[in-house]
Amino acid sequence: MTYLPYKAKAPAFPLPSPPLPHPSTMLRILLLLLPLLAHAGEHTMHHPPLKTWLPENAPRAVILALHSFGDYSAAFDHVGPWFAQRGYALYAWDQRGFGAHDNAGEWPGGEILEQDLLRVIDTVRAQHNGPLFVLGESLGGAVAINVAARNPETGIDGLVLLAPAVREGIRLRYGWNLAINTTTLFRPGYLLEVERRADDPRFRPASAQRLATDPHVLREVRMDAYRGLIRYADRASDIAPALRQPVLLMYGGEDNSVPAISIQRLRDHLGEQASYRFYPEGPHLLLQGRQWEQVLTDSLNWLEQSRATRAPAELIYSGAH
Repeated sequence: MTYLPYKAKAPAFPLPSPPLPHPSTMLRILLLLLPLLAHAGEHTMHHPPLKTWLPENAPRAVILALHSFGDYSAAFDHVGPWFAQRGYALYAWDQRGFGAHDNAGEWPGGEILEQDLLRVIDTVRAQHNGPLFVLGESLGGAVAINVAARNPETGIDGLVLLAPAVREGIRLRYGWNLAINTTTLFRPGYLLEVERRADDPRFRPASAQRLATDPHVLREVRMDAYRGLIRYADRASDIAPALRQPVLLMYGGEDNSVPAISIQRLRDHLGEQASYRFYPEGPHLLLQGRQWEQVLTDSLNWLEQSRATRAPAELIYSGAH
């Protein structure tokens, strides 16, 4: 999918202003438009299709998996079967603005991403009465943080955050924000190239090939979409201290996207409620890296421990069947 750079073209001469319609005419037009406006968001707010990996027997727990910026649900094609073989159900979907969505490449807004996750939680709660965890990689981690912190009533049992998109502690953070906002104001369609090599040694070979050649993976990012990501990462950083769920936080030493200082600040906020795993040679996308099996093993061990420490009463959810 190719996105053309934004080109603003000024008219060769000033265009005359059209005459305003009579107020009564404007009122009739508004009344005709109201039904359309009331349903304008229905198409864009449909429930995202789910990919599902289920174990043979009743799942020990459910994992809702959120992919990174620019990627889509195929990021979990090797993760879902791995967990299903060990008794865990995993659900994933293309987040709005990515993958097979019509608006792929455009920033959908953080609220839309959060509403989608909340809808999936409601759907899964109606099917499973066991523990529910949210796993988020990069942008997906920021969505998980925002939803869990702002909606404690959902009863999320824990978060697995793999290099979540956070920005606290960055030197000149707001200066960078000003530069990004200014550039976006004048060139919202400016394209930022994302380097994705099919032979990237940091990734498992299948992931490197997919990231480099899959047409649903973004390799050019619009400036206004990048600004949306930055603003949303700031939002996740600001709300993170309100988290009350257990957290497994994972980070790679070769991460060139999320600064180590931002991860450290997140650890400081979470304190003892967070477990931390560090992979010296791990890339930003840990689930796509060569260490992916160790990352999943560490995640599984933490999930098992979290399940074991839950009170029996917590296993029952109202409305579940």
